Amino acid sequence: ATHTNGSGKTLKTIQKSGPDGEITTSFEYDGIQRLVRVTDTEGNVTTSTYDMGDRRTEVNHPASGITSFTYDALGNVLTKQTANLAKEGKFITYDYDYQRLTGINYPDHPENNVKYYYGGRNASQNRIGRLMLREDGTGAIEYFYGKMGEVTKTRRTMIVPNQAIATYVTQWTYDSHNRLLEMIYPDEEKITYSYNLGGQLEKVHGYKSYGYDYVSKIGYDKFEQRTYLKYCNGAETFYTYDPQRRRLQNLTVNSGGNTIMDNAYTYDAVSNVLSVVNGASVPQSGKAGGQMAHTYTYDALYRLVSATGTYTGADNKTASYTLAMGYDNMHRITSKRQILTQNNVQFNGTLNAGYDLSYTYGTDTGKKFQLANVKDVNYRTEETPSESENVNNSHAYEYDANGNLVYVNTSRTKKDGMADEKTAERKLKWDEENRLLASDDNGFVTNYWYDADGERTVKTSGESDQVYVNSEFAGGRTNTAKFSLYVSPYLVANQGGRYTKHIYIGSQRVVSKIGDFDSYGSDPRRIQYAGSETDGLSVDYKQKYVQQLQVIKDNYATFAVPYNGEDNNDYVDGKGFCCNDGSLEAAQTRALARAAKNNFQEGDTYEKMQFYYHPDHLGSSSYITNLDGEVVQHIEYVPFGEVFIEERNNIWNTPYLFNAKEFDEETGLYYYGARYYEPRLSLWISVDPSKEKYPDISSYTYCHNSPIVIIDPDGKDDYKMNASGYLVFWRRTNAKSTHRVFIGKASIVVGRNLVNQLVKNKGNQGSFAVTANGDDAFKFFTFAAKHTKVEWRLVGIRNSSGTQFKLSTNFSTGSVSNDMSDAKNMLFHLHSHPWNTNSNGTKASGNYNEYNRVSSGRAISTYYTDGDVWTLNDIYKEYHKANPNKRFENYPRAYIYYSGDKKQRSQLYEYDLKCARFNPLFTPTYEQIKNRIYKK
Repeated sequence: ATHTNGSGKTLKTIQKSGPDGEITTSFEYDGIQRLVRVTDTEGNVTTSTYDMGDRRTEVNHPASGITSFTYDALGNVLTKQTANLAKEGKFITYDYDYQRLTGINYPDHPENNVKYYYGGRNASQNRIGRLMLREDGTGAIEYFYGKMGEVTKTRRTMIVPNQAIATYVTQWTYDSHNRLLEMIYPDEEKITYSYNLGGQLEKVHGYKSYGYDYVSKIGYDKFEQRTYLKYCNGAETFYTYDPQRRRLQNLTVNSGGNTIMDNAYTYDAVSNVLSVVNGASVPQSGKAGGQMAHTYTYDALYRLVSATGTYTGADNKTASYTLAMGYDNMHRITSKRQILTQNNVQFNGTLNAGYDLSYTYGTDTGKKFQLANVKDVNYRTEETPSESENVNNSHAYEYDANGNLVYVNTSRTKKDGMADEKTAERKLKWDEENRLLASDDNGFVTNYWYDADGERTVKTSGESDQVYVNSEFAGGRTNTAKFSLYVSPYLVANQGGRYTKHIYIGSQRVVSKIGDFDSYGSDPRRIQYAGSETDGLSVDYKQKYVQQLQVIKDNYATFAVPYNGEDNNDYVDGKGFCCNDGSLEAAQTRALARAAKNNFQEGDTYEKMQFYYHPDHLGSSSYITNLDGEVVQHIEYVPFGEVFIEERNNIWNTPYLFNAKEFDEETGLYYYGARYYEPRLSLWISVDPSKEKYPDISSYTYCHNSPIVIIDPDGKDDYKMNASGYLVFWRRTNAKSTHRVFIGKASIVVGRNLVNQLVKNKGNQGSFAVTANGDDAFKFFTFAAKHTKVEWRLVGIRNSSGTQFKLSTNFSTGSVSNDMSDAKNMLFHLHSHPWNTNSNGTKASGNYNEYNRVSSGRAISTYYTDGDVWTLNDIYKEYHKANPNKRFENYPRAYIYYSGDKKQRSQLYEYDLKCARFNPLFTPTYEQIKNRIYKK
């Protein structure tokens, strides 16, 4: 049940199906209907404080403590202080040039400071007024633009800690519909994209030395859902859907002359997956794959409570698992019991393994969402399991003031009943933005770096010869020779000159292709650095290189692990970076190539090392095939992401496993972007960045404890993904109400409960829905804008019914109709441009931005595209007709939202009516729009 006030604001939600009785969440508002207090079913309170400009200055959350903000007169955030920083009176500070963000400054890790540089009046490469260089702790990235403002090239120079400084250039070409036509990878391979008459992607071709149709055909049905996919290696995927509800019924993959996947799906009445059965034939002896069947059950809140699975493979391989879960009213896991049996899988014989976890949470204020202790009874034996085989562990957990996990101590009860209090230790270090900087597992240290967008750019780990006695260092040697350099989603470089390219269709990775230094092309260490010739700018890369080396040493010191590695000051040649420098890493890389010799022609070894992904409905890597269509890797999972079955060769194995996220073998964690996920515990290890939006659920809960139905692409919000790769925004408010937005490539269906009313269709307004929640409306708007290639409109209106927000689309890639149905009461008008469209507009003729010319219908804007000029004219003409006595400064605000992609972040621009220009608003949020509305 949901109770609301006269303004439509939610006062209380009640769920009657909790395991410990009713689940009640209460909401309180101030006199102008701002949410100031939320109390969950256990009495945990989240509060918000605002200033006179309606800007939120403080939020106090039970898991992450107090976060405070200060602003300038224009509404720009000047400082941010988290609970960790407040202990020492420190702040993150932001610098601006008017409303353009120019810098971010960190008090504890100034090496991660960010600087933004914009093109002046004489800037080249179409960079006038646009971002031309961004500098952060990992290096710098330089942007080049086309005539329509689209990014056509980036030059990125990155610091490889204690290894080298390397530069990578990527280029893009688009057609007049802003569709990607061509992409040139840093290793100079050219990828071309072809589209069908409906504008949908149909084919992906690559050429470097040889030509390959990585994706030779994509087919769609009348609903624009994918029905067919064919790869270069001959593998074909077929998708079948339920004709009534469009749910995936069957997913079939044929490759190498065999059916390797034949997944049949069944559902309950609310679309929870009840079973997934792969009915493909058992493969021949020595081949990977087999039959797999899963069954799932859920509680009244749609949380997964039990699961079973059975596997049958070649050579008498069999395996099974069972899973049982327990939860409380805050969706915290209270117990997890998982039992596994394998026969002839890892070895000839039987393996029995399992564990029984009992979770205990903190009792102090601010600690109730956080683990205090997990009792871990586990076994692993080739015999019949018995209590005598059990290992009794106890894991104790500690968190910092921001809610990040910082310490895990594992103790073990020995056979004599005595406790070994330090069997194992894990220590974690975080930065001011709650990004994991380093981890220490019993002296094995891994370091991490991130760019200004929070994306991980570098991971280094040490090869160590160390001895620990009772968790105390007893001597040894450390170094940081192993690294992964995440240049972009498209390319990852590793030690010894090895690199991996990833080729996508939309957001789905379809091919990974391996290369080495000799096959790469231009030496990344010899390419011109980003910013070296950028209109008078300069970046001190040598200083950054020195700073990153010092960071490694500081991390070791933080963990009290001696650092005995050798400093490499030769960042120009970078020993260990390439494959022909005589280093151990180079020798290992060459050995890998030789291992593939039997499968590929000598001269084409790396060119033909292509590996194709065949995912399940969650995007998890299930089968990997090579260029010949042979299965080279097969993975099955238990529900929360642990690997159940893995068959692999010794050539190459993907690290992108559950949900297609990278599995860090150093820590056993999955990297999702905003957070890291621990699959054994089935919990995140840090607080949800969107924590205030889900006050009725623990901030560490993974996907509402429904991992077979829901995914979390970036660690922030929960989504569903169907087999066509389309995402579904998912927000459940109670057992019977779910907020959903179903996103297709060029179409959308807005779920009934998105705004608690049916979708409306009315003439040229397209499909739309109305809500009183501006934060949700803006979130749905930005999500739709990012994941579709159509324009969207979001209009804010204040009338006698209160404040409302209308989200709509005409399903057009180049326009969205105006909504003048309530022009008199309009607060703002926001519309999107699909990614890679003009980010500053085409200059229009005239300069008619004076108030007295509005009513005559003359052009107001000088920096919109032609279509945007017409849109703006219509808006202001209609508003002026309805409000002839309104002052100029009280006119509705107008915005364009340019949705980002993998190479450029999203950008929100506000039109300055007086100056006839756009002003960028960084990190687009509804809060920024709202602040400007209420300043009028």
